[in-house]
Amino acid sequence: MESFDINYVFFIGGTLLTIAVLASRLSSFFGAPILLLFLAIGMLTGEDGPFIKIIYNDYSSAFFISNLMLAIILLDGGLRTNVKMFRSVASESLLLATAGVIVTSGITGLAAYLFFDLSLIESLLIGAIVGSTDAAAVFSLLGDGGVHLKEKVSSTLQIESATNDPMAILLTTVLLAFVTGDVTSPVDIVLFFISQFGLGIILGVIFGLFGRFVIASIHLSSGLYTLLALGLGLVGFAITASLNGSGFLAIFIYGMFIGNQNIRPLSYMLPVGEGLTWLAQITLFLMLGLLVTPHQMLPYLVPGVAVAFVLAFVARPLAVFLCIKPFFKKYSIKDLSFISWVGLRGSVPIVLSIYPVMAGANDAQLFFNVAFIVVLFSLSLQGATLLPVAKIFKIYAPASVSPINKSQVGVMLSDDFELYSYNVKRESLDGVKLRNIRFPKRTQIAAVFRDGHMLKATGDTKLVNDDIVSIIGSPADEMLLNSVFSRDQNQKTPKLYKGDTILNGKMTMSEIAKTYNIEITSFEQTMNLSEFMTYHIGGFPQVGDVLGLINVKLTVVEMTGDSVERVGLDRYT
Repeated sequence: MESFDINYVFFIGGTLLTIAVLASRLSSFFGAPILLLFLAIGMLTGEDGPFIKIIYNDYSSAFFISNLMLAIILLDGGLRTNVKMFRSVASESLLLATAGVIVTSGITGLAAYLFFDLSLIESLLIGAIVGSTDAAAVFSLLGDGGVHLKEKVSSTLQIESATNDPMAILLTTVLLAFVTGDVTSPVDIVLFFISQFGLGIILGVIFGLFGRFVIASIHLSSGLYTLLALGLGLVGFAITASLNGSGFLAIFIYGMFIGNQNIRPLSYMLPVGEGLTWLAQITLFLMLGLLVTPHQMLPYLVPGVAVAFVLAFVARPLAVFLCIKPFFKKYSIKDLSFISWVGLRGSVPIVLSIYPVMAGANDAQLFFNVAFIVVLFSLSLQGATLLPVAKIFKIYAPASVSPINKSQVGVMLSDDFELYSYNVKRESLDGVKLRNIRFPKRTQIAAVFRDGHMLKATGDTKLVNDDIVSIIGSPADEMLLNSVFSRDQNQKTPKLYKGDTILNGKMTMSEIAKTYNIEITSFEQTMNLSEFMTYHIGGFPQVGDVLGLINVKLTVVEMTGDSVERVGLDRYT
């Protein structure tokens, strides 16, 4: 290839990438999903577009790129999925990902049979192609930085979207075999289903455990951990898919195993992974936008929109209510209505619609164009109205304050401490002394930053609006710290000690433990009483703070600056 051609490709690619990134800022302004903007940019610069007019119709390369980008997106989704969250909604999510896809595909296929001049099998194939929700769209709109929902609803939608691809692939493959004349026996269908889910889960777990061990054991440059995780994930994806398992399910489970451990490399991986995921989403939707030829969609526009309407307002709601309502009582009617509305279609239906094209099926372009119309309908209507609908059904949960920055302290290889930095915005915190704020136990105030200057934090330091407070704590403290800075806080009220036993803060804990039969750790035995109280009380102690142990209660009686001078002791009776 001549250098001019290479430079031209680089120029066009860089231009599209830059436009897509800058256009993402318009998403909140127009209320449109970011992925829809990426699709629109691809269409506007494609064959029928007013700009550049890039001709791209290579379905083979599109199929390869789509699978690769989806694998990267699902890997990052797995890395950010809490395993406790997964377990809490696994049953209903998997039911939606299997039986729900069958019900949705069946009803949508019957609608296609009414609106298109197709056989019943061909119509059901359309239903199968658009039957699954899309992980890229759901993670984009509901993930970090997206619309904040009740946790059980958001978790159900995300887990469903990550696990329903095998069923959609199964239905599409089986029905395509009927359409092309390669009739598949019922036994083959069952075996295909078992291998897709079974191998996807088993190999996902195996590669997840292996990757978890390798990443936690090896020392690399910080920028290489993400590449190592991606490389191992793609190996697992390829091996699983080659054995007729679901590579998408395997790489998602692999990502969960990697992401659910408290190790230093994870703090390096997540920021890089976020960038790779954005690149994958931009590449995927720009490419799909380039692949479509809008004037070829026009003959299918009206019946295609009719199919999309039935899918959104009939098929998806019926599937959700039939699969969840009889078995899971924790979901209200409003919860289920919202889950029904967020049956977002994205890249997966378009990728599946390439299957008939590559198989040489009759009317292959019909499947592709109808799938594209359904995706445009879903993203432009359902995706764009996500927030107002969430508020109507009271599913929306306003985002709590989160750290403007957090990072591992870097003193331990695993179970490391985190440094959290919060911007003070609540009026109720303006002018409040640090010692009067209820911080989580064992957290330490590292510093306060004001107007670009670092202040030494003491208990008497008064917060000012727009201060930045840096706090050292454990990962388990983050939610409590978020609550401290997101809600109006009641200041700590001193409780006067009324007992008779008062101890000096300089007494050693080993002496106190022996005298009063208190169980403490070997580390705590090295402290004096003042250090012990400061260690256990979050932030800065003040007079009246109480620390409850197994058989005694300790109360701060007297302070000198930030040092605990005297402590009252009460025995539990």
